[in-house]
Amino acid sequence: MRGPLKRSLSTAAWLLLVIAWNPSARAGGSQARYALVVGNDFGRSAGVELPNLKHAEREARALRAELLRQGHFDPERTELVLGGTRAQVLEAARRLAARRRQDAAELGPMPTLFAFFFTGHGLSGQLLTAGDPLRGVDLAAIFDQMDASLTVGFFDACFSGSLDLEALRAKGVVPTPGFNPITELPAELLNSEGTLWFVSSRPDELSYEDERFGGLFTHFFTEAFERASKDAIGATLEDMWEYARRATLAHAARYGRSQTPEKIVRKLKASGPVYFSFSRSRRARLVFDRAVAGTFLLRYEHGALVEKIDKVAGRALQVPIYEGWLSLARLDPKGADRPDHERFEVSSGDEILIRPRSRELGDAGPGYRQVPIRSKGQLDGLSLSRAGPEPWVLLGANYRFALVDDRALGAGHGLLLGGYLARGPLSLGLGLSYGRRKESFESWSVVFSEVGVEASAGVGFELGGTRLDLELAGRFGAGWAAYDSGLERRPLAGWLGGGLRFLLPIPLDSPWVVLQARAMFGARAAQGISAQDDALHWTLEPVFQLGLLVPLLGG
Repeated sequence: MRGPLKRSLSTAAWLLLVIAWNPSARAGGSQARYALVVGNDFGRSAGVELPNLKHAEREARALRAELLRQGHFDPERTELVLGGTRAQVLEAARRLAARRRQDAAELGPMPTLFAFFFTGHGLSGQLLTAGDPLRGVDLAAIFDQMDASLTVGFFDACFSGSLDLEALRAKGVVPTPGFNPITELPAELLNSEGTLWFVSSRPDELSYEDERFGGLFTHFFTEAFERASKDAIGATLEDMWEYARRATLAHAARYGRSQTPEKIVRKLKASGPVYFSFSRSRRARLVFDRAVAGTFLLRYEHGALVEKIDKVAGRALQVPIYEGWLSLARLDPKGADRPDHERFEVSSGDEILIRPRSRELGDAGPGYRQVPIRSKGQLDGLSLSRAGPEPWVLLGANYRFALVDDRALGAGHGLLLGGYLARGPLSLGLGLSYGRRKESFESWSVVFSEVGVEASAGVGFELGGTRLDLELAGRFGAGWAAYDSGLERRPLAGWLGGGLRFLLPIPLDSPWVVLQARAMFGARAAQGISAQDDALHWTLEPVFQLGLLVPLLGG
């Protein structure tokens, strides 16, 4: 009998996982991040023949891959030019600028970031290509036509610090080696009309290419996507720069060389850091009601990261998001210049419900309730809420099954009557149990009954109207064993363990009953089943429960 029963319990466990699991959708790449990545191995210039590089084009390809994978750059807004001419680089920049203008026309005004990366040869204020070199005036034109809120230039080239800046000097570009905008300008906005240029060496230094992995600065900056220090959101551009700078200095010094990366800053306004490498795990989510429809823009305030969300009516949609301050705007299909939006703060674990304002507050699992979000601005016709703590008191009955060891006195089947209290993540349970077991052997038989008191404490998680608790539990029981010989015993027993409790309100919006399922595993201390065995034995005992609870408070 135990084989089929175990299979049934396994099937039930899988059903619980299916009920608790909610598939989620993720927004696409950023609609506000643009990048032009240029890699060129060529070393030819007018009257100059330099040995070709071995790794510059490969490095550029690897750098672009990391921008897409961890920097939330969109493939359609990222251009890669390998071994190209000046004309090809400028044409790629024009395509990006055209896409930027198209996005602005479709999505409205929003903060944007443009990043230009070059790895190759640099000489006498020029960046060498397969044809004519790129000069300072070309870089000025690229940056001007992109017209981004924040622009980042990255140059890994010999004498890259000697780029001709005359064409940009009118915009206020000033070389400031070692300048840190995060510490020097704490009151300014980093979603800014400003420029950060990172160059791989001082004006009087060479930039070196390692035989194994290529240009030092590009290699270590690409490595920084994984290895730079990170917080819950990811790695900031400042942290990645510091990692690449220190690693470049150290590696060059190891071979008796000097290569000192520098930073050039222009008029930054910042309220926080710009993230360039994002964590793969998003610890909060937006949950769109089925009735909501439209195109939304999700903008994070920790840099120009904007994601477009297309919501279809009649379908629920869940979008994982990062924590922090963000703004959610719904685009007007008529093309309004300033779409309505709401600005609010998200914490780790938050589930933000977006529903029509005409509908009641959404569902929340036991121990929680939907609380309207305090925000700046307003989405027309929509309401935002998050789950907040609320006391729930439930009372009900459960069927309990335990896989009791054959050698110990214990009841495999039983009934549990009890109560459950939850407020926010914390939960408590208390109940009275009764179990019965009858065993017959060749020469004797026994009937065993047990009455017990059970208590539990747990930490719960709200799962879209349901709840999952991680629990510790204990039970103390008093039993009565009657043998066919006429002998009677009154043993005591105890159980200590932990497991999962899953609660499913029915219906979700206004529950009149709550389905409860528990899976526990622990150790039982009891006397042996033989009449002559009075010793205390510890055995492992899985316990499974299924029952119905009625809400007395909450719901």
